[in-house]
Amino acid sequence: MQGRLLQKDDMEPVGFDWAKATRVKPTEMGVRLGFGALVALVAAGIGSLAGPKVGGLFLAFPAILPASLTLIEKKEGLSKAWSDASGGALGAIAMAAFALTAILLLTRNPLVALAGAMVAWAVVSTGLYFLFRISGLFLKSDRLFSKAQSAG
Repeated sequence: MQGRLLQKDDMEPVGFDWAKATRVKPTEMGVRLGFGALVALVAAGIGSLAGPKVGGLFLAFPAILPASLTLIEKKEGLSKAWSDASGGALGAIAMAAFALTAILLLTRNPLVALAGAMVAWAVVSTGLYFLFRISGLFLKSDRLFSKAQSAG
């Protein structure tokens, strides 16, 4: 049964549902905002103590993802949180492409570097999403997760 639910979940169309956005409780938004602010504060503190290069590494931390995954798991279940975490992992790979492109182009022109890095992020994240969706890798990873969850 759970395998069928995971499969249905992974085949949902991509989009944004405004009705769901209006049902988010203010406390949930506060948790996300607070967690994001805390991570930014810690990164700023580390940057002040260890320098901007080290602080920049901590700014790459996905500040809202852990809080969001916790709320999703409580509200919609572990499989939904797993799906979001999978997307977060692909997004992290795309952010690495953003950073690499920016590093390579920043010495030439900062505006070109930013534009190029944004294009790199968009291409890598979109490409990975469709690669995983078309190849069925999302479904395979969900099945592995489902087996591990039922065994544990």
